[in-house]
Amino acid sequence: MPPVVTLLNQKGGVGKSSTCHHLAGTLALMGRRVLLIDNDPQSSLTQGLWGPTHARCIDPAETVAAIYRGEEPFPDQVIRPSGVPGVDLLAGSRAANDFNLPRPQDQPYEAQTCLREFLSGVDGYDITLIDCPPNLCLCSWAALVASTHLVVPLQAEDYGAQGIMDVQDSVAMVQAGPNPDLALLGYLITMFAPRKTVHRLYEQQLRDLYGSDVLATMIPHAAEYPEAIAYRKPIVNHKPKGAAAKAVRALADELLSRLSDAPCMKREVA
Repeated sequence: MPPVVTLLNQKGGVGKSSTCHHLAGTLALMGRRVLLIDNDPQSSLTQGLWGPTHARCIDPAETVAAIYRGEEPFPDQVIRPSGVPGVDLLAGSRAANDFNLPRPQDQPYEAQTCLREFLSGVDGYDITLIDCPPNLCLCSWAALVASTHLVVPLQAEDYGAQGIMDVQDSVAMVQAGPNPDLALLGYLITMFAPRKTVHRLYEQQLRDLYGSDVLATMIPHAAEYPEAIAYRKPIVNHKPKGAAAKAVRALADELLSRLSDAPCMKREVA
């Protein structure tokens, strides 16, 4: 099974959607076929690729909401070209919020596994990236159930790193139940500003706590990332020679290396 990687943190604004957007474009340029799933009812990833107006007008039956509704759509009914060569998108929808319920482990098993069942009928992709809402309700839980791996984006600040333990608790419950094979790919430090003393201190603290589970690559704080999204492009297509694009390329290389490294595929989230 090609890797299915969820990007999740209970904290909002840590770069989950941005990382999906730019990483997908970079992986595609490296020759991978990428499926993006906008699993967040806020639909930020969809808006970043197609624009807010288009995203708001999509029929929920053509989005991830159809899967949560139990409509069992065929992949070609909901998966569309993203506008980035080599990248397709399963769009998000506000309608999915009706199903994003708390205490997901208590929801019917079909609701917990619906995304995994859908992906079992999808082929033609080398990697799937799932963008999640900034909470640990049903949509995030279903993504963890459907995934082979997890990346936790976080900022090297107190507020940005606060969600780690709650994510760890949710992952442990998923591993103990519907998806025992879920593995940690790494903690990703985003929006890093090396000139800030607090960022350097938090980086060191995270590496002391989690060791090699903290990815070596860090995504810098750079205006080029939102600028590229404003142009509906990944950074690699917007400013391919800049430092921001090089950071995402380094991230893609590191993730692919970890995915191909058999021992890393059994990392525990702890």
